[in-house]
Formats: sequence, C-alpha cells, structure tokens
Amino acid sequence: MHISRININHIDFSDDSFSLVPSFITSQVPASLAASVRRCGILHPPIVKEKSTASFTIVAGRKRLLAAIGATGASSCDCYKLTEKTDEIDVLAICLEDALLSRPLTPVERAVFFKKALALIDDNELASRFLPLMGLTQSVYHIQRDLRLLELEEPLLIAMHQGILDDKVAYELGKFSFSDRVALFEVINALHLSVGNQKKLAITCRELAARNNTTISALLHSPEVDSIINHGEANSPQKTANLMKWLTCERFPRLSQAEKEFQHFVTGLALPDQARVEHSPSFEKDELLFTLSCANRKEFLTIWQEIRDLFPPAQKRKTTP
Repeated sequence: MHISRININHIDFSDDSFSLVPSFITSQVPASLAASVRRCGILHPPIVKEKSTASFTIVAGRKRLLAAIGATGASSCDCYKLTEKTDEIDVLAICLEDALLSRPLTPVERAVFFKKALALIDDNELASRFLPLMGLTQSVYHIQRDLRLLELEEPLLIAMHQGILDDKVAYELGKFSFSDRVALFEVINALHLSVGNQKKLAITCRELAARNNTTISALLHSPEVDSIINHGEANSPQKTANLMKWLTCERFPRLSQAEKEFQHFVTGLALPDQARVEHSPSFEKDELLFTLSCANRKEFLTIWQEIRDLFPPAQKRKTTP
C-alpha cells in the first residue's frame, strides 16, 4: 500500500464492495468535515483498491472524498492505493481497521462485515481473526446472531444503525410476525424509547397478547394505546410514562388495583406536605413506612413530644426475625 495521486473521475463511487453499510443507508458529509477539508485539505488520505488501470473502488474514506469534491471541487486526490492482487479479505480487514479508528461498529455495520467476510473465509477464521478487534469473544454465535439482523426490514435497520433501536431488542423483534414487529417498532420509533423501555414494551406486549389470545398489533392499536400515543397535549416523555404505566396495569392488574386503593387511602389522610406514607415493595407485607421531614432538631423535638407516647415502650416491641 502506497500513496498515489488518483484522478477522482477514475474512482467508482457506485461500487460498494467494501462499504460496511447497506446501500439504502445514506448519510450526509458532516459540515465539520467539509470545513476541515476546505481549510487544510484531506489530512488522512482515503484508501482505494485498483480494479483496472484506470478504475478504483473505495476501501475507506468515502466521505473525505465527497467532502473534497464538494468543498474544493478537487479533480484528484492523494490516496493509499492497494493493487489488484491484494486479497479481498485483507482489503476488508483494512476497511475494518480504518472504521474502528473512529468508533465501534454499529450492529448493522458488524452484520454487513460478517456477511462480506463469510464470502471469503469460514466462520471459525472470521471469529478468531476479527471478533477480538470488535471487543467480542471468539464465538460464531455473535456472527450468526448479527446476520439475522439483516433479515429485518429497512426502516428497522436504519433505526438500529442510528442508535434508535437496540440491537438486542431488534433481534427479538425478528421472532415476531411482520405486523407485530412493525407495530412495536412504530411505538419505539415514535417515542424514541430508551433501551429499558424498548425491552419492557416487547416483553409486556408479548405476554399480554398471549394471555388475551390476541396479537401485539391489535393490542398496540387499541383505543387505550391510541389515546396515549396520539394525546394532543402530552410530550414524548409523558406519553412514554403513561404507556409504561398502562402496560404495567394490564400486566399486573391485582398489583395495580392494590396501588390504586393505597393511593386512595393516602389521599384520605390529608397528610401535610412534610409527611409521607409508603407501602412495602409490591405489597409483600402489611406494614407501612411513615416518614416525617423536619426543618431542624427543634421542630423535631416539638413534634416528638406530641407523638412519643403513641409508641410502645422499647421492652414491649417485638422484632420479626
């Protein structure tokens, strides 16, 4: 690999042989990169592979080349050139190394890399040679799992690449029917759910659909969910909180009823602002925790003098082992 001055017209931008993203995922040249190229030129030369005497495919640095064209109207560029004889798996390895210099691969990029590498080497060599570079154990499971992601619909892959859809959740979505998968994704995408809420949504909807002998799609298009998602005055965090609350109530109806009755009980107490009553986790015990906030010791002692006689003497208290 050596530096050569390459005529940009000889670079085949349509050839995505070594691109780590599917062709339907496009991204703009960052304004910061264009400004940098305009000021200083390309500081890190792109890498190209010779296809013929006057034709090259991009291995790394597509955005740098586009920035040079857009910012300066460059007609040629210094590039690292790989010869035609360079093994394709070695070219792909260079592509990977270049990508990893800036950040870890997205799940989609990993999957695309695995697919292209498997056309050249077997999965065991792929696992031993490349998975450690990605911070993964040398198990073919990672390869098989990520390849399954490429079977998902384009909008899901785009959302996964952009970090909107968690790859573990996406893998689970792949096990659902098309309509159920789309319904779940629409909610995740609309509300930009956190990873935790994505998991909760998928797990809870699957359980509720099975319990009620319905589909996840029907569940998420119910009037109750529609009223939450399409609420005219609520923002996304409020819609998310309301949806998670509704799902919890549907999943644990008795617990939800107990919580409702407890809140009614607390409201009836008309407690002052500095007082709070809490139940045990999941109502596992009958005991209640009463908390009273005091501004200082003097205020505490004043209140304590009023209520101390309400507590049994220490010797009469019984502790529960």
